[in-house]
Amino acid sequence: MRVLIFGGSGFLGKSLSIYLSKKKHKVTIFDKKKIPLNLKSVKFIKGDILNLKQVIRATKNQDIVYNLAGISDIGDSIRNPILTTKINILGSVNTLEAAVKNKVKRYIFASSIYVLSSQGGFYKTSKKSVESFIEEYNKRDNLKYTILRYGSVYGPESDERNGIKKIITSCLKDKTIMYGGTSKAERRFLHVNDAIKASEVILRKKFVNTRVLITGSKKTKIKNLILQIKKILKINKKIIFKRKPMMGHYDKNPFNDTPKKQLIYYVKPSVPLNAGISEIISSLN
Repeated sequence: MRVLIFGGSGFLGKSLSIYLSKKKHKVTIFDKKKIPLNLKSVKFIKGDILNLKQVIRATKNQDIVYNLAGISDIGDSIRNPILTTKINILGSVNTLEAAVKNKVKRYIFASSIYVLSSQGGFYKTSKKSVESFIEEYNKRDNLKYTILRYGSVYGPESDERNGIKKIITSCLKDKTIMYGGTSKAERRFLHVNDAIKASEVILRKKFVNTRVLITGSKKTKIKNLILQIKKILKINKKIIFKRKPMMGHYDKNPFNDTPKKQLIYYVKPSVPLNAGISEIISSLN
């Protein structure tokens, strides 16, 4: 199939582009930033999702549209709600308009586990808003969709603000290891390789017009994660936890809302957490 990925140069988008290409899909990346892929089978379009004409032109003759574009850092969204609204909401509505106009077969939106949480700041608010827009486009124009609510995705090419990489960086550089949450915090971590495989599986018909939570199958306490990292790095530094969760982040359970017809896709890891941690450490050297 012909697949267009808005935000295809990002952490998740790049890996998804490569994976879908290997699965013999004709992939096009639409992004502000071009990345070296060295894959002739992947086409690149430089553009801005706030430019409706560019978005409509890029979406022409595409079968599937993935929308992975936008501000994804909770801290950034809290500091800049206006920019978050423009890019995450208006930009996404542009992609929805283009999908309807060009009669794409499926619109796939990268949402977040935070839409069911009291946390997440304006990032959560923007994702929740776009989910509502998608529902209305489905009602009005019969746009087929799949909403993906990702959990805690990690991997070597994530940026420095990603949870595990941030902890590893602190272990390597700081005198003490600072975690901006409590010692009770826990997550279901999901390696990027497993996240993208699940993101391709949902192309099956049974996932049409559904919301799918894609997350790890096992809970990991952050305290134990840090101890694992310390052991791998062979360091003995003091761990300092804040007495309350980081602003905009949950501690143990993200859910404060009742899931609305949500399918849960617990992904059994193909990459063990220890191996994933070592992978990130190697990428930093």
